[in-house]
Amino acid sequence: MKNLKESKVWVTNIKKNNFNMIDVKFECEGNFKEKDIRNFVEESVNQTIEILKNSDLKTYISVFLTNNKEIRKINFKFRNIDKETNVLSFPQNEERVMIDLENYLILGDIVISLEKILAESKEREKSFYKHLLHMIVHSTLHLYGYDHTNKKEADIMEEKEKDVLNELFKRKNFKL
Repeated sequence: MKNLKESKVWVTNIKKNNFNMIDVKFECEGNFKEKDIRNFVEESVNQTIEILKNSDLKTYISVFLTNNKEIRKINFKFRNIDKETNVLSFPQNEERVMIDLENYLILGDIVISLEKILAESKEREKSFYKHLLHMIVHSTLHLYGYDHTNKKEADIMEEKEKDVLNELFKRKNFKL
């Protein structure tokens, strides 16, 4: 997603712990509580990576939280699909030396329309945060190479989603 980053002023808010670097960009108008959502996304991504981790490398993911208008533009630009969607994933999976001169696995970029997530959560009578969590897990699985282009892949990915979500819900430090 280098073109997306180059087309905007990319103000970063990198949250780093001993294992992961999560870069969250929040650019969404509306009644969204930025700090709460940003913290939820960072915690969700960190814990999802912890469950899925298959490497000793530290991990980097960028997350862009936006609205329907922006995700529609991105969807058209990179996938030639002219409609909004809830989430887009752009896997990179490359090893690179980062800020602290350590190697990181650059998993890729996630783009989430908070506006779409809110609308879908209302339609499904589901908590906004539960639906957001599901989309974070789903998109992170895409960064790890899971897909749903055919029934077999979809079944495997859906089972993995359920496993990760169940593990997240079991964790005491995870709050919805």
